[in-house]
Formats: sequence, structure tokens, C-alpha cells
Amino acid sequence: MYICSCLPFSLVYFLQTGEGWKGKELLVPLRLSKKRLRNRMETKIINDPIWGPIELHPLCIRIIDTPQFQRLRSIKQLGGCSFVYPGACHTRFEHSIGTSYLARRLGQELQKKIAAEQLNELEITDEEILCLEVAGLCHDLGHGPFSHLFDLQFFKKAKPGETWEHEDASIKMIQGIFEIIQQDYVNDEEIKFIADLVKQTDETCTEKRETKPFLYEIIANDLNKIDVDKWDYFSRDCHMLGLHHNFQCERSIKVARLVKHNGKYHISFPKSEYFNLFDMFYTRFTLHRRAYQHSVTKAVEMMIADAFLNADESLMFPPNQTEQWCLSETVKDMRAYLWVTDDILNQIRTLNPDGNDKIKKAQEIVDRIYRRDFYKVIGEKRVKWRDESKSLPKNCLKKWMEEKLTTDKDLFEIQEVVFHYGSGMTNPMNNVKLHRNIKKASEKEKETEHCNGDKGKTSKTYKRVQRAVMTKDEISDMLPAKFQQIYFRLVWKGDTSPQSYQKILLEFSKLKGYDDKDIKVDFIDTMQVDDSEKSD
Repeated sequence: MYICSCLPFSLVYFLQTGEGWKGKELLVPLRLSKKRLRNRMETKIINDPIWGPIELHPLCIRIIDTPQFQRLRSIKQLGGCSFVYPGACHTRFEHSIGTSYLARRLGQELQKKIAAEQLNELEITDEEILCLEVAGLCHDLGHGPFSHLFDLQFFKKAKPGETWEHEDASIKMIQGIFEIIQQDYVNDEEIKFIADLVKQTDETCTEKRETKPFLYEIIANDLNKIDVDKWDYFSRDCHMLGLHHNFQCERSIKVARLVKHNGKYHISFPKSEYFNLFDMFYTRFTLHRRAYQHSVTKAVEMMIADAFLNADESLMFPPNQTEQWCLSETVKDMRAYLWVTDDILNQIRTLNPDGNDKIKKAQEIVDRIYRRDFYKVIGEKRVKWRDESKSLPKNCLKKWMEEKLTTDKDLFEIQEVVFHYGSGMTNPMNNVKLHRNIKKASEKEKETEHCNGDKGKTSKTYKRVQRAVMTKDEISDMLPAKFQQIYFRLVWKGDTSPQSYQKILLEFSKLKGYDDKDIKVDFIDTMQVDDSEKSD
């Protein structure tokens, strides 16, 4: 252990021996044993390409050094996106560390603001900040091969009647980690709180959710989608993709504070932060449009999912064990799930076909991927609403289109692609909590604020912005008129020479709209196809 020579001798003696120190501020509790004191001093610093030097808490180091966390090194953050953007090879491993860092930063900033405003009943303890740090580190432990490809494409097709999310596996992984590591930093109740920060379950810490709801807006914010998870992967993905963004999350962390909104304290931002936060949502749209749902990215991911489906029953985990699970069943046993990573794509190539047509099909698809003989998007239609007040039921038009196309269903697939800013058809900023300095408010605003129903002890300086105050005219006349767009892509899996290819082009081109008593839409073709290709 290295101790700075400028420290008082009594403090140095205390750090070395664990015996009492008579200084005014005690940095480490006296109740700690020498061993616990030594363990608590074992921090590490890593150099992150996005956030620079990051200091990791000893508990985080122990979690990182487990098989559950090291597994994330072999899971790409952006799935099949590296087949379009060669630099998009970063993994869930570094993203999780970055999220942990931002969670601690935001937690500590709010802690300081609470102390400055003397909102004692809202105090964020150091133990809660550690829980936030660990939750940020562990929130993505449950991701499968190629990240969202596994749960949103493969698993849904393999188990259409079952509901499973990667957060479910994350919670199981967290429980498994704390069963094997030696630590004296968090107790059982705090471990439960960590899992609750990742996903709300039947064992949710209801009391804390009621008294300190703002803690649940840091890792996974269901209220308005502004959280440190997105702050890290937006910044990290743009960096690795070579894309630029204007959003500054460091600024948002500095200006965030707790303000009472409709009787409860939430993380709130000043009015001046409006366009910085709007840039965050625009960055989300840009990443989906240019990378996450790029037509080639989605085609490659469809091929990987098809390869997984065909090889599903032949891929058994854990290897060389009496009790094994096939790929789609590994989510039931974390011992098996530990082996499920991006490497499965190469494992498929090593399988022995031995007359198994499904394995042969899976291997053919993988070979096509590495030859860059991808599935092709041969048609795309944009949805134009006749009545924009209506919403589109999930998979409604997708199923209708598939029924209209009479070609062999194994040769094509319809993809429904939705682009939005994070909140469907509405402006995501409508859900963001904003505040203003009441010292600078007009008398009319102060009078209105006095009647807003936020009774009880609250900040004397900052008050929430009401919708009556924050009008559209006050914001800007240059905001988008619409915030969501839906496309349907026709993806062709086979050869482009057979007659069936010409037939499906013709059938797809004839789909001009959908007219039902509840849903009335027109289809706008966004891909021009030569008339000779559509002829019989």
C-alpha cells in the first residue's frame, strides 16, 4: 500500500495499523478490522476511451473478476453492426464499466445537492451510491450472444409463447455472483436493492421506491428514458461508429438536482438544459437510423438468428456435463448460460452434420455471412397515417403483408422497423422533469407555483416547471412535427434469379395501403425497383 507522505503522521499510523486516529475527520470507520481496512483500500484505476481514468471500488473489482462478468468480453455491444461499421467491435464489458462510473458520478452529484439544500429526509447514503455503482456494473450481465439479437430475434422465434428478458438473467447472475465472492461491503437487503435497480420484480423494495423514487431514475429510467445506461452507450457507440453527437452528459450530471414534482421528488433539470437533453433523444434516433436498424445490419442479424434457430437443438451447454440445455433453454440455468456468447457462431461451423439437415442449413447460413452473401432488402414501404390519432397494433400490418405474399414463407421475411425519439409518437421531452430558479421568476409564476400542490418541505430556490409555464412558444417553433416513423422491409433470403423472386416483387409493389375500420394507412415506396424486375 502506498500512502502519501504529506498526510499527518497520526493518520498514516492509523491507515497502517487500524488503531484510532485523533484527527478531526475520520476517513475510515474505526470499527473496521485490519483485514477489512486493507480490502477497502484496494481500488484500481482503468483508462476508459470515453471517460478517461475511472477509479473502481474494491467490490466492483471483485465482481469484474468473476466468470459472470468476464463473459461480457465475448458479447458485442451492437450485435451484427460490425459487419457494416468495422469499428463497432466494442463489447458489453466496457459499456458496463462506463455505466457504473456514470451511476456513481450522478449519485454523488445529487448527494451534494441534497446536503447543500438540507433536504435531510432525501439523504443518499454512501451505501446507496455503492449499490448504484454495482447495479450499473451488473445491469447487462444477462445479455445473450450479439446482445439484443438473442432476446428480440432468436428467443422470440424459438419460444414464441414465452416471455423472457435479458434483465431476468441479469438478476440471476447478480445473485450467483454474491453467492461466490467474499465481500463485506453490502448486506442481503442491499443486494436485493441492487437487483431492484436493474429490474422491478415481485420482491421489489417497495418502501424505497416510495420514499426515494429518484434512485430508480439513475440506471433504468422508465419515467422519461434519461439514465446513465443510455448516456454511456450513446457516447460509446458514436465514438466506435465514427459518428458525432452534440449531447453532453457531463453537463447534465452537473446541473441535475432533486425537485418536487406533483408531491414526489424526481431528478430534474433546469429549463436551459432543454435542448441538450433533446439532442440526447435526437442522438438515439440517429443511431437507430444509421446503425442499429441499418438495412444491412438487420439482414445480417436475421441470418445469425436463423443460424441459431436451425442449430438450436444441436448446441448443448454446459459442455461435457451430464445435465445439459439446448441454446434456447440455457436461460433456465445460469451455469449453462455462462457458456452462451458470440462464439456460438463459430461453434456452429464445428458441428458434425451427420445427415442433420438443420445443422447443414445453419452452416450454410454462417458460410454465407463470412462470404458477405447477405440476405437482401428488396423492398421498403413507409407508413403514412390517414388518421394520426390511431395507434398501430403490434405485428398487425406485418402479419397482413405476409398473408398477401404467396411466395414460399421460407424465402422471405417482413421486418417492421420503427424509428422514434424514445417515446413513440410523442415528444420525449414531455416526460422530462424541468425546474427553474424561483428567485428569477415573475410574480405571476410565483403565485401559480404557490398553488401547484407541492406541499411540505421542499427546496426554497428551485421549483418545478409546469406545462402552463413551459409552452411550445416558449421552447421553439423549430421542433419536429412528428416523432415516429414506421417502415416495412421485404427481406429476400434466397437467390435472386428464380421466378419466385420476380413474383414477390410484383406482389409487394401492389400493396398500396391498408383500410380497416380502426386502421387506415397508405404505403409509400422508398425503394425504386426497375419495372423489368416486377414483370412476369
